[in-house]
Amino acid sequence: MDQMVYGSACFDRAAELLPREMRYAVAKLPLEQRAVAEEFRLRAGRGLSVQGPAGEYLVTNGQGLLVYQSDLRQVLEIATQASAHSALEQVKNGFFTVRNGHRIGLCGTAVVKDGEITNLKDFSSLAIRIAKEVPGICFPVVEELMEDGRFCNTLIVSPPGGGKTTF
Repeated sequence: MDQMVYGSACFDRAAELLPREMRYAVAKLPLEQRAVAEEFRLRAGRGLSVQGPAGEYLVTNGQGLLVYQSDLRQVLEIATQASAHSALEQVKNGFFTVRNGHRIGLCGTAVVKDGEITNLKDFSSLAIRIAKEVPGICFPVVEELMEDGRFCNTLIVSPPGGGKTTF
């Protein structure tokens, strides 16, 4: 499949997690932007933005597209299929994985009981990382990670957006 079409299809699947008005706005972005987009960023009180290799840019619907806390809650409702408590174990880590491999990172207030995070509330922002499969990406280094035919314990380190998850 053509990389442009594949990247755009991944973008469209991730956009299904957005509230309707936002979904319509991002669908109007040029194919070239959709194909290389890395994540959607929603911050309460600020505009919806998309992060790509060239940086972050605002998405508008002709008059600006402000993000509200209700939008953040709606993304969680869509992502968890109205069962946010089912994702709570993952959410305690600050993110959770949803259908098609997309990840949602959350920022809000942690509810702590007996030293354990029991819930998150008052969300202020979230980021939806757009999952893209890159078959064979690790082949050049696989042999370096092997010893006597078995994988060695390995720690992959890189800055955000460096491809750790893809690898």
